[in-house]
Amino acid sequence: MPETPSAKVSDESPTSATPTWINLLPEWGGIRENVASSPFRWCVRESLLWGVASGTTMGLHRLRMKSRPFFAFNVAFGTTFLVAMPSYYFCFKRREHKEATIEMMMRANDFENVEEMPEEIPVDQHPFMTSEEDEKKQRKNFVARLKEKKEWQKQDGMKNVEDVFKKEDN
Repeated sequence: MPETPSAKVSDESPTSATPTWINLLPEWGGIRENVASSPFRWCVRESLLWGVASGTTMGLHRLRMKSRPFFAFNVAFGTTFLVAMPSYYFCFKRREHKEATIEMMMRANDFENVEEMPEEIPVDQHPFMTSEEDEKKQRKNFVARLKEKKEWQKQDGMKNVEDVFKKEDN
């Protein structure tokens, strides 16, 4: 298994194969392979979709304004790339920033990679859990049943804990 950085922002799961939209890209110049191997491939897709949508809208708008079809097509084509390029740049920077922030937070809190974590202590050897009763306590789920209120709505005072947290039966 290849080594990966401690905090990798990616939308792919270990079982995901190459998405089908990548197969529609041309192989010329290695475009398809570069996009498939890029961790920012979702930025490529998102920016191209926004570019095509904006370009199509501008082209139809120019046709509606009674522009010549050749000029309307040129405007649509230009708008596609005028929107797609900055959209990709901002998506790329946003994802890089998110990845850097996660890594910084992990370093600040002394978190390690999952592979470097110590093994979990068995329940019978755990210093704070002594019996089967503690193991049952560990399996309890509590769900807070609080209705969210906006800032401008009247806020409720403190409620009784038993009313807020009700044990969920599994």
